[in-house]
Order: sequence, then C-alpha cells, then structure tokens
Amino acid sequence: MKSIQDWLKAGEYLPAFMRDFHDQKNLFQAIHHYIPANSDERLYEQPSWINGQIYVIDVFLWWMARRGYTLQRTHKKGEFRSVEEDVEAVRNYHRAKFMKLWNERPNKSGVKE
Repeated sequence: MKSIQDWLKAGEYLPAFMRDFHDQKNLFQAIHHYIPANSDERLYEQPSWINGQIYVIDVFLWWMARRGYTLQRTHKKGEFRSVEEDVEAVRNYHRAKFMKLWNERPNKSGVKE
C-alpha cells in the first residue's frame, strides 16, 4: 500500500486530467480565458493564470488532500460542460492567434509573407 506521502508526491489526489504540469497550465489558461479580468462574475483582483495554478495545485488542493479531501466529479445528473473540450478550444484559439501573427510577420526583406 502506498503511503500518503507517496500518494501526494505522485499527484494522485488530483483528477487524472490535472496530474501533468502542462495539462494544469492549459487548464488554468482556459479558466483565465473564460473568466476575463473585466468580468462581472468576479469580486476580486484576478491573479495571473500562473499564480492561480501554483496556489490551487501546489497549496490548496495539496493541503486539502493531506487532510483527506480530494477534488472529484459530481454525481449530480445534468448537462455539464466538458473541461477537456473547453481547454482544447482555448488551445486552438491561441494556436490560431499565433499562426496569424506568424504568417503576418515580415520576412528578411521586410515584406510580409
């Protein structure tokens, strides 16, 4: 049986889609995208997605897991949004923006390609 310390170190207290650092990064970028800084839904100063990721993953969820609580999907029936689809939509949005900028950059002769 795995010790609590090994369980925590392996990140097994997190849902599978949040265990990898890069997946966490994508998730927090998506959250930041869907809840913009000028949103009426927030009553606080919005942290950067990086600060949010560090605090939620490395502090809050770890602290709660050490005390026996974990984040889990609800058993309530309903039409919930897909985390994976929302994250992928934001990744695609950023890819498209990057490609637009890339394609509009001037080449070495100073002419846009």
